[in-house]
Amino acid sequence: MKKKLFTILLSVSLLFSLTGCAKEEPAKEPVKEVQTQENTETEETRTFTDSVGRTVTIPKELKKIAPSGPVAQLVLYTAAPDLLCGLAREFPETAKGYIDDSYYSLPVFGQFYGKNANLNMEALLAASPELVIDIGEPKENIGEELDSLSEQLGIPVVFIEATLPTMESAYTKLGELLGNTKECEELAEYCKELLEDTSKKAASIPEDEKKTIYLASGNEGLNTNASGSIHGDIVEQIGAVNAARVDAASTGGGSEVSLEQIFLWNPDIVLADAKELYEKILNDPAWQDLEAVKNNQVYQIPDIPYSYINNPPSVNRFIGIPWLGNIVYPEVYTEDIRKEVTEFYQLFYHIELTEEQLDEIL
Repeated sequence: MKKKLFTILLSVSLLFSLTGCAKEEPAKEPVKEVQTQENTETEETRTFTDSVGRTVTIPKELKKIAPSGPVAQLVLYTAAPDLLCGLAREFPETAKGYIDDSYYSLPVFGQFYGKNANLNMEALLAASPELVIDIGEPKENIGEELDSLSEQLGIPVVFIEATLPTMESAYTKLGELLGNTKECEELAEYCKELLEDTSKKAASIPEDEKKTIYLASGNEGLNTNASGSIHGDIVEQIGAVNAARVDAASTGGGSEVSLEQIFLWNPDIVLADAKELYEKILNDPAWQDLEAVKNNQVYQIPDIPYSYINNPPSVNRFIGIPWLGNIVYPEVYTEDIRKEVTEFYQLFYHIELTEEQLDEIL
């Protein structure tokens, strides 16, 4: 068994890595429909056509699903948490008290892709998933790669595209896959209405009044998600401008910059992705002459249970839209942010927040 598992793991590792934080450009031509297994329905099975046109035979009633990575894990948790048979990554420490404790006991088999790829094939197979689901941005040849993975595992694998603008359709597709159309449509409708409302508000902001934002990360604040990175989508979504106008290391990666460059950009607002970095920017003499610091326009990005802005680039970012809009353009984004957060957490994270938890989050 161990020899067989090692052979499978080696084969999969040599074949490819799936979608993730470091993405290639999406395929320019649609992937032709490929039959990953015999696509004949029986009393126990049905067929599902995924986001890249692959028709896959799956169990008629799904009970155990393995996510391929953090994006898929979070989306599946919001839509049907009881179907998770394991985790691609442990839920973060910040999620304790906000993610049901029972999910911390699920086996962790690692993620399939990206710079943090660490899939434990033995742990994955031990979890006995009926299906592996990959959710996120598509990359070139993903259809063929998923077919190969499915063949190696002996388990059907499907892909659902989910980016900020396509999250509505992702939930609709997920509802079709899971058979819980009503629940997923409620999540899809939330995403649709929020993006439509935000687009109107962003369009109302004159070009010469748009504010610039620097997204600070890393120990020194010198790593950023530049314009063009999926981790910076929220900035443009609310009608602001990403101050970092450099070539993104990748669509999903960060870029290293210098403090001198940040001063040249002179952003109106700085967002720090961690409490330690937030305090450093406020207190480090090297940052004190930056206009955003002098004007008290430095903010810590909420990260309970997940970041409101970037990591992972999943549905967690939707609550970041009204939060950031409220800060940057309070005269346009007039929502009661505590009310918005309460609604979002109830709908997506399945939790009724207390006032104390709201204080901790915000």
